[in-house]
Amino acid sequence: MWPETIEARGHTTADGVLNLSVNIGVADADVSIVMRVKPASPRDAVDEHGWPLGFFDRVAGSMPELHRAPQGQFEERRTFE
Repeated sequence: MWPETIEARGHTTADGVLNLSVNIGVADADVSIVMRVKPASPRDAVDEHGWPLGFFDRVAGSMPELHRAPQGQFEERRTFE
């Protein structure tokens, strides 16, 4: 399963330190880490469930060619007494 790319968001301390704790699922092993730091933009923001803000607004109705077929008529059934 290696190599693996892990994306994370964090917040720096007042003195500019970013503390990370990432479980990679491998115990007692030497690993090489490559880190790319970039400022988070507002469009990278996520909601309380981890979804990008506005995600469902952008994807809702994104498959207009997908239509539900007619379901036909339901049969009349006797009622329970």
